[in-house]
Amino acid sequence: MAYMTVSTWKLNSSVEDEDAMWRIIQEKYVPANKALGATDVKWVQTGESESMIITVYPDEATCNAADAKRAELRSQGSSEFNATMTGEMRGEVKAST
Repeated sequence: MAYMTVSTWKLNSSVEDEDAMWRIIQEKYVPANKALGATDVKWVQTGESESMIITVYPDEATCNAADAKRAELRSQGSSEFNATMTGEMRGEVKAST
C-alpha cells in the first residue's frame, strides 16, 4: 500500500520573486523528490507565506530509504528560501481514489 509524507513550511521573510521560487521548486525540488522513489509530489500553497509538500511513495520501505536524502533536500530548501519546516506527518494510505 502507498505511503505518504506531508510536511508544512513557513517562509521566514518575503520572497522578492515568488514566480521564480515556484519555478525552482518545480524544476529542482519536485524532480529531486521523485528521484528518491516518490511516485507523486504536490507542493500546495496554504497561506500567504505557508505551504505543504505531499509526497507519495509506493510503500513505507521506499519512504524510509529516502529519509536521509529527503532531510538533505529539506535543509537545502530551507536555506535557499529562508523557510522553516513547521511540521511533518507520515503514514500508510488506507483509502484513495
